[in-house]
Amino acid sequence: MKIQNSKFKGNFVIPSKEGIQTKITILKMKLIDWIPAYAGMTFLTFAFLLLTLGQANAQTALPLTVAPARQEITVNPGEQTAVNIRFYNFSEAPVSGIVRVADFIVDNSQGAPRIIEDSSQISPRFSAQAWLDIPYDRITIAANDKVSLQAKINVPIDARPGGRYVAVYFEPTTAIPQAIGAEKEAGTGVTSRIASLIYIKVAGKTTEKALVSRFFTPGFFEYGPVKVDTQILNRGDYHIRPRGVITMSNIFGSPVDQINFREENIFPDVVRNYENSLGKKWLMGKYKLNFTASYGESGQVLEAFTYVWVFPWRVALVTLLTIIIVIYLIGHLYKNIVVKETNLESELKKEHEEIEKLKSQLRKRG
Repeated sequence: MKIQNSKFKGNFVIPSKEGIQTKITILKMKLIDWIPAYAGMTFLTFAFLLLTLGQANAQTALPLTVAPARQEITVNPGEQTAVNIRFYNFSEAPVSGIVRVADFIVDNSQGAPRIIEDSSQISPRFSAQAWLDIPYDRITIAANDKVSLQAKINVPIDARPGGRYVAVYFEPTTAIPQAIGAEKEAGTGVTSRIASLIYIKVAGKTTEKALVSRFFTPGFFEYGPVKVDTQILNRGDYHIRPRGVITMSNIFGSPVDQINFREENIFPDVVRNYENSLGKKWLMGKYKLNFTASYGESGQVLEAFTYVWVFPWRVALVTLLTIIIVIYLIGHLYKNIVVKETNLESELKKEHEEIEKLKSQLRKRG
């Protein structure tokens, strides 16, 4: 069948129903063939974007690192010793900079070191900047190479027993080449400095003293887990690394949960914060939180405890209201049934009495 279109020139053929169905089937087949190709192209594009983004992120990392990032040594008063440090350049261009020795302290609750270049700003009790000598104060690290240096340590004969904390750092003075995703070490400093941290312990009689300055949790939780904050203050002459556990037990003394305390260094005269969570979501009742840890060479003990209530009062309130409503409905239904039965029995009794009266009247008439 043909039809003349007045707007466009030419004839338009109206296909039959079978023809339309055939064209739809062909289009479906083409679509099915096209989807995998499109999906493959999309996957390749996505992979390329990921690769590009990965390279871009890698370029933001410094191509410099130091080893070892941290080292601990024990010395005697009047002793002379040395430590070896290596600075690595993983870029494709040489990097020049200065090498310095400086004290460092940890005066925050997160344990991040802070380099103090002016020794007058730190207590002489923990300073060792004057003890170290390095062979040169400026170096150039060739591309994909390293520079090793030996820092000599001269311990004064009258050095007080305890901890001293010093860093040997490299600070580039030339433009730092981009690329190379070097992972940050524990001694990596702020800005573009990279530092090797040296923990020096002068042998002798030292004071090991620490205390739990805070072991706190809110007195009430609606749901678990229970969050507890712990603070440990080091009053000793050397950094400590407490090891311990926090135990959660119910009112009967049975353990509900237990976690290992995170082992981290706590430097002298510094408070360290810890945040922990214990227990599951559904808890009910009174619980005891007990903290026990040991520290130092003599294995001294830290202990603290607190109590907490956990009660899902909203759920309990909804449950109680539901029970009250159910009891009320049951009582109401029971009352209605009993009343109806009582009324029915009363009506039946009255009808029975009326029937008896009628019978007696009929007997009299008969």
